[in-house]
Amino acid sequence: MQILSLLSIATAVSALTASDYLWPLPKSVVDKNKSIAIGGFTVTSNLGAAPIAAAVASLNTAFTAKGGKASSTKFKVTANVDPNNGWSVSGPSNLPGANEAYTLDITETGATITAPNQIGIKYALQSLSQLITKDGKLVLAKIDDKPAFPYRGFMLDTARNFFTVADIKRILDGLAASKLNVFHWHIYDSQSFPIVWDRYPVVHQKAAFKNKDGSFKAYTKKDVQDIVQYAFERNIRVIPEFETPGHNAVLGHIDASLISSWNHSPWDGNSFANNAMCSNQTVPVNSVTNDCVGGVAWWGRQYCNQPPCGQLDVRQEKALVVLDQLIQDIGSWFSDPVLHVGHDEVNTRAYGLVPDNWDSVPADALTPLMRNFDSRLVGMLNGKTLAAWDEIATDFGSDDLIPKDSLITLWQGPSADKVKIIAAKGFKNIVLAPSDSYYLDCSPSARWCSSDFERNFPADKYDIPGYATFSGQWHNWTLIYDFEPLAGLSTAEAATIKGGFGALWTETVKRHNVDRYIFPRVAAIAERYWSNIKRNDATATRLDRFRSSLVNEKGIAAADLSYLGNKEGVVYRTEYCDGAGLTAPGQKTGECCFAGQKMTDSNGGPLLNPYGSHFDPKVNGDYCAIAALYKTNDLVYTKPAPVAYQY
Repeated sequence: MQILSLLSIATAVSALTASDYLWPLPKSVVDKNKSIAIGGFTVTSNLGAAPIAAAVASLNTAFTAKGGKASSTKFKVTANVDPNNGWSVSGPSNLPGANEAYTLDITETGATITAPNQIGIKYALQSLSQLITKDGKLVLAKIDDKPAFPYRGFMLDTARNFFTVADIKRILDGLAASKLNVFHWHIYDSQSFPIVWDRYPVVHQKAAFKNKDGSFKAYTKKDVQDIVQYAFERNIRVIPEFETPGHNAVLGHIDASLISSWNHSPWDGNSFANNAMCSNQTVPVNSVTNDCVGGVAWWGRQYCNQPPCGQLDVRQEKALVVLDQLIQDIGSWFSDPVLHVGHDEVNTRAYGLVPDNWDSVPADALTPLMRNFDSRLVGMLNGKTLAAWDEIATDFGSDDLIPKDSLITLWQGPSADKVKIIAAKGFKNIVLAPSDSYYLDCSPSARWCSSDFERNFPADKYDIPGYATFSGQWHNWTLIYDFEPLAGLSTAEAATIKGGFGALWTETVKRHNVDRYIFPRVAAIAERYWSNIKRNDATATRLDRFRSSLVNEKGIAAADLSYLGNKEGVVYRTEYCDGAGLTAPGQKTGECCFAGQKMTDSNGGPLLNPYGSHFDPKVNGDYCAIAALYKTNDLVYTKPAPVAYQY
């Protein structure tokens, strides 16, 4: 892998153009080579004030943050929608497919914005806010702009660790400033169910995390609808993910029989033995052999990809009924026409479809079960468009049952190879979140999706005696920016790519550091899919100024561009590990060593020879032990101190 310079920003900036102020870079910028003093803004629109109120407020905040001095002489902004465009954006359901174009012409006497709808008006006001200099002047320019891709997003996992409504709104503010337009909400998982579901209140009562005062960390219907509306006001769709059938342990609180392998202990299987002849592989059914008798089965023996285990037993009618109720009840809270149904990491062993002493898994072992399930699932969506992770198109033999206009969210690689396979099956809508580029949690705390270079540079690592820690870095912003979404694709294959998104799985992320895990790296994704340009010598300088806006104008504790995600001090775990979770049976592990894992078994015993990578199977180890070193409820968001704008 090429070693990239992480940051090269001059301390003095000269010969600035209007483009130097803008992120993401517009399609066309004509610099008028002049800036003028202004006394603030007055905005009028044929839309009225309400639809663009949030964008106008952001404009005024930017003026104040950049040293603007208010006076009675306001700079006039006229922002009008073409009344003949025929497109109404009156609510969240109108956002998909809407025209996002706008023009912005700034002269000495005022600014004129035109757009087909309110979406473009809001984007133009964002661009206008960026053209304010550090001393409160306004750069004159003409912009003609529209995005290169219609889907530009970010996924947040609120199941491994909980984030408040205020946290989510702050994140949405940053996404809007970046001109990202999709918030993919991975709202629940096996670790927690942070939703107040009136039909089955026992689920959040048993499976939501708790605040210091004992109250539940759970979103109500009002909370969800508030977030959906807040996002809409910022041009952002909210697509909920109803993860199924994997990662469904929490539904066992309704009825334990709904879930296969619920809380299986150890979650990664009893994998210690006397030889290392086995390996994790997927092979055709006629090639599977019982080759792991007496051997080390390694990763192939796990019942889930992280604790606690539990998959919806889709062979049972009552399990399908509960899933249907979940989709109908909670799904109705969301206005977007797309509903995501997960389908990643479905575990064959959890359904008892292979013997425990088999490390290898037949490639088609899940096919009969999943074909029946997916045919039923499609009928539960009530006209909504299905979205799912890429396994639904490649792994289960049910792709012929899935509508070809479904949204396939691709996380596995190599990206181009997967796209070719999925496109060849007739799927028309693919969005990219390759784990080796866009998974924002990949770091020394979660190394499975890191490259060899990322695992070894820099060499320093956390000093936590008795726990496994590793060197390295996260996906830095240059690596993220340089990913080429259409590389290696034919014209027809490229046409299936509708965009991409950054994903933050939060096993190792808490409220105090979530901002820096997201920003400004997700803004690199934003520019690639809005502008579709390559990184150059000016990119870092522009991104650094944009980071200053995130900090000063949005209260986002964004990381410095040079930060590599390797100074967090400790490896955090999901809130499932707090309290009783520290020693819960479902978190017991047979294999060592994940980042942050205690390197002795539950009784303090050593790792066993000859490999030094497995615990005594009669005792096992504790995946959650490191959670004793911190208190999640003490790790809260802190508003960042202001930072200087470079120019």
